[in-house]
Amino acid sequence: MPEIKNITEELKNGSNRAVLVSVCTKDDTEESCERSLDELERLLDTAGGITAARVTQNRDLPDRATYVGSGKLEEISDFIKNDGGISLVVFDNELTPSQIANIEDKLPDVRVIDRTMLILDIFALHAVTGEGKLQVEIACLQYTAPRLTGRGKEMSRLGGGIGTRGPGESKLESDRRHLKRRIASLREEIADIERTREVQRAARTRSGLKTAAIIGYTNAGKSTLLNRLTDAGILAEDKLFATLDPTTRRLTLPSGAELLLVDTVGFIDRLPTHLVKAFKSTLEELKYADILIHLTDAGEDIGERTRKHAVVDSLVSELGADGKPVLEVYNKCDLALRDAPFPAASVEISAKKGSGIGELLQKLDELVSAGKKRMELFFPYSEMSSFDSLSKYAVVINYEFVDDGVKATADCDERARGIYGRFSV
Repeated sequence: MPEIKNITEELKNGSNRAVLVSVCTKDDTEESCERSLDELERLLDTAGGITAARVTQNRDLPDRATYVGSGKLEEISDFIKNDGGISLVVFDNELTPSQIANIEDKLPDVRVIDRTMLILDIFALHAVTGEGKLQVEIACLQYTAPRLTGRGKEMSRLGGGIGTRGPGESKLESDRRHLKRRIASLREEIADIERTREVQRAARTRSGLKTAAIIGYTNAGKSTLLNRLTDAGILAEDKLFATLDPTTRRLTLPSGAELLLVDTVGFIDRLPTHLVKAFKSTLEELKYADILIHLTDAGEDIGERTRKHAVVDSLVSELGADGKPVLEVYNKCDLALRDAPFPAASVEISAKKGSGIGELLQKLDELVSAGKKRMELFFPYSEMSSFDSLSKYAVVINYEFVDDGVKATADCDERARGIYGRFSV
């Protein structure tokens, strides 16, 4: 394979055609480098770009000045000049401010961005709610502020395409003092939203409803599953980070118990630190959930499944949400390879076609019911308000009105047993 391969010769005049650049170090394998570039290409496609060429440089370590070294950078420059239709160069790593400035000096006619900028760009493109937009803006500002050096060309083009979305030109070209004020203002707005979220969580706790968070690598099918289970009607596309804003829906299980399902933002390898920090209040849904539904794409080979599963587990641990009951679910089982078996305790489904959903609901029912005990209760008519609230905290099996009150049978967890223990018969 030539060192620089033109992939889309017929699209020379297309907008947002890009060269993808990677360094394969001594700690990497050729397979892992290609896999990472494949993911970068999918990210570019999600942002609306077209991959024109892929460049891989083998080095013990990335070059401190230009990431790939001056010789390889010269090759890229010649390729761009000869092609005539390249507008963007995307590096599959996080570049330092000085590296960006040095690379721009060698590539004066194209935008230069890195993997983190591309992911931030996608988040800016897909954020819908006010909270999501605030979180993306603060992440963009925190990342770009120290990179307002040299020409800062990737910041300076109004509506310039991939890598220029998010806060917008006027904010990015302001001085650092203005950026600090803007970041402080955004943090105050986020803090107000977090306080509202805390009130909502407290209300959920009082209701006695358990919460299950659907987690997984981006594009595993989380939104499709939520739509299948609850008719949520949220966007579900075959693209990375198609949905960012968390959606919560109520699900009635076969036993009659109710559960709150939360669709969370997808994870990805090397998820930018600024995004993790900015989306802290959203990602904390994992920490407060009672159950985690770990969704994995069954259509990939076992090596990819294992790698992505480990990425999600690592981020869950980083967010302090490990140690919770986890239901392992393998989605897209209709696309699964025959020689890639699944763990024995997992559930195999196709959220798109509906297969395996019954078993999934049964497993969730078992998790929700864990720790519950059946109680026989009696509520005098003078305590009808307590009976009226019973269904909020426990699963009511049956009840009967008698002369002096109400007899009820309910499955109660530890909290419900504490509340209604005085009515136990």
